[in-house]
Amino acid sequence: MEEPERLTDDHASRDCRNRCGRICARCLDRIDGGLRTLLDLYRESDQALVPGAPVLRERVSGSRATVGIVLDEQALALRTRAAEVLALWARLVVDERTGARPAGRGLAVLVGFLRGQLPWFAGHPAGVDLDEELAELLADFRHLLGPAPVRRFALGPCTRPECAGTLYGVLSAEGGDRVPDQVACDTGHALPPRQWLLVAGRVREAATT
Repeated sequence: MEEPERLTDDHASRDCRNRCGRICARCLDRIDGGLRTLLDLYRESDQALVPGAPVLRERVSGSRATVGIVLDEQALALRTRAAEVLALWARLVVDERTGARPAGRGLAVLVGFLRGQLPWFAGHPAGVDLDEELAELLADFRHLLGPAPVRRFALGPCTRPECAGTLYGVLSAEGGDRVPDQVACDTGHALPPRQWLLVAGRVREAATT
């Protein structure tokens, strides 16, 4: 008997759909985080609407610098597209779900409304398209605004034998996740994700401080 295909940790919602006909809880969490991040980036792009004015904001660690030369037009077009895309997805829900309706207007309202509809999208044929359009919007906003800042925090001694280095976790400063994007030693030893359980307690403590 052929063993069923296993999904990897970095699988996409389309993989879920192809495998079991619906989007899994892990992918829904990622989509939910993407909607929250989109709202943050949309708000940050306010500064790019003023031509000629440099945009420089200090973050927890690092900064994102955006110089407004032609960004005003680019930002306006992207903000308009984001609002239109989310409005269309909200319209789909309104058309297909009795009694479901956003409580107002604006991107923040649309984001909140769609986040509440994610369990429904998990089983809807168009749920994968929502995920992929959201990913495209996020990529375009990040391209417009530049690289995201990160926060680096110490996790204690390296787990590699005979290494006197210190492990550091790297966490995106713009997201709400508490799982680091990378764990590595300052002497160059990277800790693979499968070994992160070795320092899980340190990660939780450092990410909340």
